[in-house]
Amino acid sequence: MKNTSKFLAALVLVSLTTSCGDDFFDINENPNSLTLESATPNAILAQALKVTADNYGLTLNTYGSWTAGYWGKTGTVNGYNPERTYTYSSTYQQGLWGSVYDNIKDYDNIEKNGADLGLVYISSIGKIMKVLNYQLLVDQYGDIPYSQSLQSDSPTPILAPQYDKAEDIYKDLVVKLDEAIAAIRTPGANAVAVGPEDIVFGGTMANWVRFANTLKLRILLRQSFVPALDGYVRAEMTKLQAQLAPEGFTTTDVAAQPGYLQTAGKQNPFWNAYRANPAGARIAQSNYQAGTQYIIDQYEQNSDPRVSQLYVLATAGAFNGKYKGVVLGDPNPLPGGTQISRWKDYGGILKGFDASTPLMLAAESYFLQAEAKSRGFLTGGDAGAKTDFNNGIRASFVYFYAPAPSRAATTSNVSANAVADYTKYLTANTTNGLVDWDAATTTLGVPAGSTTRPVSKLEKIIYQKYLAMNSVTAIEAWNEYRRTTFPKFPASLQSSSPRADKLPVRLLYPQTEISTNFSNIPENINQFTSKIFWDVMD
Repeated sequence: MKNTSKFLAALVLVSLTTSCGDDFFDINENPNSLTLESATPNAILAQALKVTADNYGLTLNTYGSWTAGYWGKTGTVNGYNPERTYTYSSTYQQGLWGSVYDNIKDYDNIEKNGADLGLVYISSIGKIMKVLNYQLLVDQYGDIPYSQSLQSDSPTPILAPQYDKAEDIYKDLVVKLDEAIAAIRTPGANAVAVGPEDIVFGGTMANWVRFANTLKLRILLRQSFVPALDGYVRAEMTKLQAQLAPEGFTTTDVAAQPGYLQTAGKQNPFWNAYRANPAGARIAQSNYQAGTQYIIDQYEQNSDPRVSQLYVLATAGAFNGKYKGVVLGDPNPLPGGTQISRWKDYGGILKGFDASTPLMLAAESYFLQAEAKSRGFLTGGDAGAKTDFNNGIRASFVYFYAPAPSRAATTSNVSANAVADYTKYLTANTTNGLVDWDAATTTLGVPAGSTTRPVSKLEKIIYQKYLAMNSVTAIEAWNEYRRTTFPKFPASLQSSSPRADKLPVRLLYPQTEISTNFSNIPENINQFTSKIFWDVMD
């Protein structure tokens, strides 16, 4: 049994140190080690949230950007064979599995130790973040260890956990979110507030409820096209509607900000990987990949002002003065640098060394609500869906135009232009069904011999979500493509996929798991044929 007095004493120490501006990057890198400083939930929360931001904003965002058609390889570098052909192996992205499970274990400690100490709020945060991370794993791997996954250090350790069915895990994630929301709303007397160790919401628990509600909506919609689950999804949506007030859904970007600095090991992970070292010098990696011509075309062809906030014009070569992207899988791509459109420095994608890392965009929240209302899952009807749809586009402009903290006083801060440019975008597209809620057709992507094509409500929602998630929360765009088949972005020219869309459908189980838990891994898994359970729309 844990020594509660020691835990409480450590908690007091942590509260004192964090209130004095403790550097969250200096927290023990292994929060699972039960030292005096790391045993308490407060001591490990900031580090756990930072690791989630690293996994989501860098690893998953990078993988999603390649698979969802946002990025292609430039001619500056060789390699990237899995990204160009989708010939995944058990070592491709294998670090993701262990990193996310380690992160889940941190949150499990936060949840359980918080409950032991009567810290309802921080325990509930741990539970919500476990749900987020388990969903991330299910969406890439399908069946995973769940009910036995965190018992390697229990009194009766399980070193080779069994795999649970993905659809069963999804249902339990909804239950866990309901539990967390109920606990936050009724914490009991003398509930202990969460402070600056919460690097996402700063201890504002109503925002955690909003996030949990929105995460639940995402989970329910993701499985909503599975015929056998229609009754379950509708029943849970009815419960969600009834229990939504007073907090509602997320209306601001959910982002982690541990206090990124222009120092080794402390920069925003995306900036550090794809733009500059701590000395401010451009790194070679910044020229290895670039935006695809497809994604750039979606902004240019719709007169979308966001293009100038995301990319720069080529300044040399045949496309000087134009936006020029690369083609995914092109065997002879243009070199990175001035002949193509790099991401704009201090723009919407490369915001700066101290930019927050999004875990869920406000735009996504609004688009989820628009879909749920347009399909009759939530009340509000077409009018409510239209409002949410437009709010989602507006939120995307606001996000892409907002600067990193260190750029707020510079000329690169164009945040004042966001709403005006959003209005220009709507005005320029009143007959374009990909942008205007009431327009039923578009001239973009029409079949041969036609001048227009119909656009469903679902397609326009997912299309705008796709534009909003570009290179920021790209893994969700990839998930949504597999769920809905929208938008119809081109696959790699060198694709080895036998599918009609020439794309993969999942990651393979990692070699680390094959080496240690082979007898429990589902058999005959293939990246082109072994779909996640909610992927039924082909």
